[in-house]
Amino acid sequence: MDLLIPAAISGVGLGCLYGLLGFAVVLLFKSTGVPNFAQGALCTLGAFWVFALIGQAGWPVAVAALAALAAAVLFGVVVFLGVMAPRGSAGPLNTTLRTLGLSLLLVAVMEFVWGEGAPYRFPPLITGAGLSSGMLQVSPQTLLATGMAVLVAAALWAFFRFTATGLSLRAVAEDADTARLLGVRTLRLGALSWGLSAALSLLVGVLIAPTAFLSPTMMDSYLLFAFTAVVLGGLTSLPGALLGGVIVGVVSNITAAVMDPELAIVVVFGLLMITLLVRPHGLLGQPQSARL
Repeated sequence: MDLLIPAAISGVGLGCLYGLLGFAVVLLFKSTGVPNFAQGALCTLGAFWVFALIGQAGWPVAVAALAALAAAVLFGVVVFLGVMAPRGSAGPLNTTLRTLGLSLLLVAVMEFVWGEGAPYRFPPLITGAGLSSGMLQVSPQTLLATGMAVLVAAALWAFFRFTATGLSLRAVAEDADTARLLGVRTLRLGALSWGLSAALSLLVGVLIAPTAFLSPTMMDSYLLFAFTAVVLGGLTSLPGALLGGVIVGVVSNITAAVMDPELAIVVVFGLLMITLLVRPHGLLGQPQSARL
């Protein structure tokens, strides 16, 4: 019992990071209908940009993060226009494979540029004692990750529900051809969604780097758990991504603390398979109708 409470609390913070990464996946899936397998590589690339601005240019962490955030949005737009948009009629399978190819390319570039000295120690984003009450201790990193996840979830929910742009993105995801006939500018919306997704990826990468150590493959396990969280919560649900992330984080942490760290992976992916069999659309996702 002494291990359960600390493991569960740290699992919530870790799960919020999975949820934040899941937000980026859901954002693109809701607006383009394509899962992005390059999401982890985008996280790592953004973290390396911030690290370079801090270490080589000597910028403060906050200034470096803001500059890299603007660069990430621009990079996401360029990736969409240069990689995803051309020959869009090739179909969703082709565009999904493009994201996988993009991931491999970005990891190779990062290995070439930064691989020799990896892993790197990323400067801490927040310091202090956190919260402590008896056996209950919450680290500053857990508080930061949880707070950012809640803020981003609320902002994205409001964006998709109450803004004309968000509603247009949802319409494109439902039926891109009909949306075009109704005058929706799908190319511009696709560029916007990729820019926002890249910005979210940078945020996650910067939050993870101080504790995970920065390397080109830093996000591999995080991306697998984030996709698991998204499937658990529902590929079309932003709250579901956060809920799934917290479930994955808590379950994996408690299993690792009480049983075995290697067993935690087995338990999480077993939970994924059970969810796919029992509730294919996820806990909070909506069933998709299809014509057979």
